[in-house]
Amino acid sequence: MLAASAALSLVMLAGCDSGEAGQALPTSGAEVSTTQSEPAGGREFTKAPPVQDPLDASKYIQDPCSSLTESQQQEFNVTSSRENSDEDNSRCRWNIGDGSTSPGVSYATGIEEGLDRLYALNDTGHWDKGYFEPTEIAGYPAVYVEIVDNRGPGDCNLAVAISDNLFFNSTVRTHGDGDACQAAENVAKAVIETIKAGN
Repeated sequence: MLAASAALSLVMLAGCDSGEAGQALPTSGAEVSTTQSEPAGGREFTKAPPVQDPLDASKYIQDPCSSLTESQQQEFNVTSSRENSDEDNSRCRWNIGDGSTSPGVSYATGIEEGLDRLYALNDTGHWDKGYFEPTEIAGYPAVYVEIVDNRGPGDCNLAVAISDNLFFNSTVRTHGDGDACQAAENVAKAVIETIKAGN
């Protein structure tokens, strides 16, 4: 029963891309590594697109597990959640069904430059062994990014800017069963929807 329930939740997580209720969920996953190959001072680096409609995420930074509403968690068969924050990241991790899928969200509070930092690191080759793929999520600048490419095994990280100096990571780990990057996108859309509504 648990296995069937988890499989159904994974289909919903990775298969929905409408931005409506019934989307993907977040996994904790490894936050984007920004501690190596620091951009050198004085050099001009590529900048991320500006955020046109900044969001106030202070409520969710204080309580990252509220980034998904109770109804969203019920829809996706969330069985547990765990906050695991530190001075650089405010984060929450969820488990779905039997725990084979674990989505999470983290607010990168320790990176004052926001998404610009990730773009600058890309100019240094920091992501060369991983991936760096700019995109847009619900009108907000975003980038699929990680220092090691584990998308094949079912891990994906998506960084989404909600202001010019703050982004959150939507990370999904599916253990190879499902489209983790589509799920991460759906998670990000759900988080933006929650923040906009102020739930």
